[in-house]
Parts: sequence; structure tokens; C-alpha cells
Amino acid sequence: MRSMDNNYKYGSTGQRRRQYLKGVGGVVGAGAITTLAGCSSDGGSGGDGTTTSSGGSGGYNQPIDKAFLSPDSLKIDLWKAFLSGMKEAADDFGMTGSAQDHGGQLSKQISQIQGAITSGADMVAATAPSDAGVQSIAETAVDGGVPFFEYWSMGKWLFPSKIGPEFVQYQIPETFKAGAIPAKILFEEMGGEGNYVAILGPKGHIGSYRVEGMKMAQEDYPDITLLGSQYSGGWTRQKGREVMSSFIANHGDDIDGVYCNNGTLGLGAATVLSENDMAIPFTGFDGALSNIEYINNNGPDSGEPYQVQEQAAPPFWQGGWAVAKAWDWLHGWRPSIPERMMWTRTLTVLNPGLDQSKFSDLDTTFATPDKYNSVAYSDGHSPYDWKLASVHESGEDWDPQHALAPIRKSEWNQLKWDESNKPNDLSVPSEYDDADLFDQVAEDYHQRNVNGNNPYL
Repeated sequence: MRSMDNNYKYGSTGQRRRQYLKGVGGVVGAGAITTLAGCSSDGGSGGDGTTTSSGGSGGYNQPIDKAFLSPDSLKIDLWKAFLSGMKEAADDFGMTGSAQDHGGQLSKQISQIQGAITSGADMVAATAPSDAGVQSIAETAVDGGVPFFEYWSMGKWLFPSKIGPEFVQYQIPETFKAGAIPAKILFEEMGGEGNYVAILGPKGHIGSYRVEGMKMAQEDYPDITLLGSQYSGGWTRQKGREVMSSFIANHGDDIDGVYCNNGTLGLGAATVLSENDMAIPFTGFDGALSNIEYINNNGPDSGEPYQVQEQAAPPFWQGGWAVAKAWDWLHGWRPSIPERMMWTRTLTVLNPGLDQSKFSDLDTTFATPDKYNSVAYSDGHSPYDWKLASVHESGEDWDPQHALAPIRKSEWNQLKWDESNKPNDLSVPSEYDDADLFDQVAEDYHQRNVNGNNPYL
């Protein structure tokens, strides 16, 4: 039997309150439902040594009825969509979904998550204010005995398996690849030549690592010049305005395009460009409704700054997926090591004024603005089948309905994990050297998505 995780941390508070998964030992990885008799408690079986499959009896001894989201701001469309997806999926499983935003304050977030668990939350999905805060909020969920999902932030060399079994999954768009796609579209729209500037997110946040993909894309465009790049210190329109104002003061009309690490930053930059009569292209990322609407209303011939595309995760699906996998976890399913850190593939919402055939070589799924909105902002009536995403509900026929792939050891550079910042005493899970295991998981998820139901196609 392959060892899954031998470094689980069990919080006594969570065990007392939740009677932590008595009698549950089902281990499910890459879609295979497996009953492992005789496993130790570190491997996932109950304290009495008994085991059950994900569909078996026993397990979580409380009613499963509350999902909780902890984002930075519910004023941001990204998190509104995430919460909508969570609520829709929760309703399908007989649960309710709620959220509190932390406004970038880690201490406030920890307090909110503790309060939610005390009030009966059965799962937590969250994004930490910074990568450094992920461990603290993950441990808060572990101490509460509830499954935890982290999106968009991840600590240096922080393996979910080192925190505890409750840290079910870390998920983020592939940083370099997702960062390269908008850059290539921007450079093509600039005609393959000219100057651009880059507005990055907060320094040290994994979302800002997309800039490496931008640099890689520029290697194919020798006549494109980067005039300057700047960290914004946040993901707001105001931060986008501030950085763009600085760029215009320094470079003026020499700027032919703007690379933005985030759509909200892009919309802030667009207001400054418009005020200076600069109808030039810019990029976006995250899938916010306001950006999709901007793309629809401002094309290359609009006389206004125009957004060439929006890379979308998409957040609505992420919210529903977290609920479906929490449901599985609470019924005994356990993800394999490769499933606990995953890339979620992005969609490209292209400006209708651009010729999609020019970008046929890009490894991405294109969606029209209208099609994207009909799914991601469907207000509780999306085409997703959330029970189909559940191993517990659908067994071997389960379907993620979106492209996911495990983060391999060879890709840790996209997380900015390297020998220079690796802790001396860190023990890396041995599974990361098992290429066959990662191939198996990657192929299983690929086949399920290819043959299944992707509502954007």
C-alpha cells in the first residue's frame, strides 16, 4: 500500500467538538474508491482501526449543512461569483453557504473562521491576505476539524499534507502559462512591436508570479519593449489608477499597451488611459463580471482603452467544486497527494473585436463574453451538475466539469519554490518523486474532463 500522508495534525478542539470521523478510513484518490483495511490512524482510518469506503457508514457525526467562505472582499466580482457557486452547490447538497470578508487582515480572518466553525460550519474555503498567512488559517480549520480549501495564496514550501488531513486542496491557475496567454494576445494586438508597461499585484503574492509568463512570452517578440513594471500593493481599481498614473508621468505617449496582472487593476488603469486619450489595449485576469462587461462594450474601434481578454479560473466553478469535495471528504473520501495541490486551467474570454483565429496556437479554451457570463454569473441556475462532481454521490462516473492537473515537482518554480528558500529541515513527501502516480492522476482528471460536461464548450 502506498503511504499517503504520515504527518497529519489533529486539533483537540476539533476532535472534541466534531468527534472526528470515527470509524472512517476510506481513501479515494484519482477517482478510485478504495477500502484500505488495517491502515494506521495516520493514514486516515478511525481510532478504532475500522475502515469504510467513501460510500460506507460511519464518519462525520454531525449534520452537514453549512459551507463558509473567507475572501478578502465581497465587493470584488471574483468573490461574488465564488460565493454564488458555493451557494448553488450547497443547495444541491442540502446545505447553506455564507461568507465574511477579512479586508486583508489575517487576525480578523482567523477570528472569523473560528467563529464560523463554532457556529457549525462544516467546511471552509478561503484566500489568505498573503502567502505567509496560509498556514495560520489552514491550522485554524485543522484545529476546528473541518475540511479546508485554499485558493490564490500559498505559503513557501507549504504542503497541505504537512498541515493536516483537513487541508484538502490548494488550487490556483498555472502561474507561468496563465501569465503568458494574455501577454501573447496583447503583443499580437500591438502588431508585434512597440512599448508596454506592466502592472503587477502585491509583491510576494503568488498571483504576481504571472509576470514570469509575460517575460517568457516576450522572448518571441524581439520588437516589443517593456518600459517598466511596478507592484501595485493591492488588487483594487485605485491601485491600478495609481500605478498607471505613474507610468504615464514617466513614459507618456510612448506606451502602446498595458499588461495587468488582474482585471480590476486593469479597469483602474483604463480610467487613467481614457482621461489621457490613450485608446490602447490592456489585459486582465480573474473573470470579474465588470471586466467581461467592459470587454463587450469597448472594442478596438471604440475610441477607448480596450481590454483584449480576461483569463478566468473560473471562480463560480471553484466555489461549487469546494462544496462537492468537502461533501466527499466528510463522507470518507481522501485525496491522493497529487490531488492536494492542483492547477486549475483558465479560460480565455476574448474581446469580440479581435480575430480568434490569430490565437489558434494558444493552449487555452476560448469562451465568448455572453457564454462565460451565462455560466459564471448564472445566479443559481448554472449548467453544472454538482452531485456529478462528487465521488460520494456519483461513484466511478464522477466528473469535475473543469480541467484540473496536479502540480508536479518540476513545476514548483512556478510557486517560487527553490533551493534558496527551502527550509533546511523540510521533509518533502516521497510521492512527489513518483512520476507514475502523478501521470495516473493527471490522465484520470484529463479524461474525465474531456469526456464529460464542460459548460463552456
